[in-house]
Amino acid sequence: MNTNLQSYRLILILFSFQTTFLIAQVTLPVPDHIVIAILENHSFGQIIGSPAAPYINSLANDTTSALFTHSYGIFYPSQPNYMVIFSGNNQGVTDDLVPAGNPFITSNLGRQLIDSGKTFLSYSEDLPSVGYNGEASGNYARRHNPAANWVGNGTNQISPTTLQPFTAFPKSDFTLLPTVCFVQPSVQNDMHDGVDPDRITTGDNWISNNLDSYIQWAKVNNSLFILTFDEDNDLSQKHITTIFAGKMILAGQYSFKINHYSILHTIEKMVGLPLIGDSITYGPITYCWKNQSAQDSISVINNLIYPNPCNGFLYVEQSDYLGVNAEIYTLNGILIQVNPLVSKKTEINMNSLLRGIYLLKIKNKERTIRMKFIKN
Repeated sequence: MNTNLQSYRLILILFSFQTTFLIAQVTLPVPDHIVIAILENHSFGQIIGSPAAPYINSLANDTTSALFTHSYGIFYPSQPNYMVIFSGNNQGVTDDLVPAGNPFITSNLGRQLIDSGKTFLSYSEDLPSVGYNGEASGNYARRHNPAANWVGNGTNQISPTTLQPFTAFPKSDFTLLPTVCFVQPSVQNDMHDGVDPDRITTGDNWISNNLDSYIQWAKVNNSLFILTFDEDNDLSQKHITTIFAGKMILAGQYSFKINHYSILHTIEKMVGLPLIGDSITYGPITYCWKNQSAQDSISVINNLIYPNPCNGFLYVEQSDYLGVNAEIYTLNGILIQVNPLVSKKTEINMNSLLRGIYLLKIKNKERTIRMKFIKN
């Protein structure tokens, strides 16, 4: 194979979305239950810090929560984003209409879980009956329920009983939950319909009233809650709010870039599933978990490097400046540069490096983080 093509593919795999991820082999926790709730059409800045969303903000600052400050949707409008988080691909869908050609026969998270002996359900508010697969009913919108596009008896398809009304969501005995489930509030309660700030408050109240019991339970049991948004308000470059909460979370704010592919990759890795769709090109979220080794954790040093690939200069930002060093190595372990990180944002001159892939180590007495970057 052409060497340039090999290098290009490696770049795509390692550095899509212009971000980096830890290359250490981190063992992710294995939650007993994962609940994923998706809200609609609001940017990070409209939610985090907003008095209209007191519950979500309290959750973001909870001692068992991780707030991802650089989380992004993928597409406009809504529906393709739901496809991505469920199947790792938009399945050719570019609008909010019932997709042509469904039910699909492509790989998806629900079928993967079932085939591996685990369980999956989709709980939708205002779904009129189990297995209902119409476009809309009351305030239920099929476009927000990605599992509906794989209902059938064919390859990779799932049973109609996978589609459950939210009234079937357990009220107190959360051990009855499947391994993974999606929760879709109605368009009246997911911040889609109405006007701001009222619809933000409505959605915030819905999460508090309907999912707080599970969230509190997950904080003391081996389970995980994921709150994210499909997209922003079309004005913030798809920058959205994503929060993980649960017993295994190392609380804090994390500035690595993530997206819907990253979330799917993380879930699949947690429950031991093969990666599907384009989730393979994005790293799992490896740095917000308790009980990691000092080599793997970024609980003390939270860094973002950019641009990646870089040309003349590479910038390292730290949310907590600890006077650490950034060391640059070749991939065979030869130390090339030692760069003191003298502030929260440090500029490193890369003009002396040849084009290629390098290893950056950011270290202090307690932690070492390893990241790859490319010099163009």
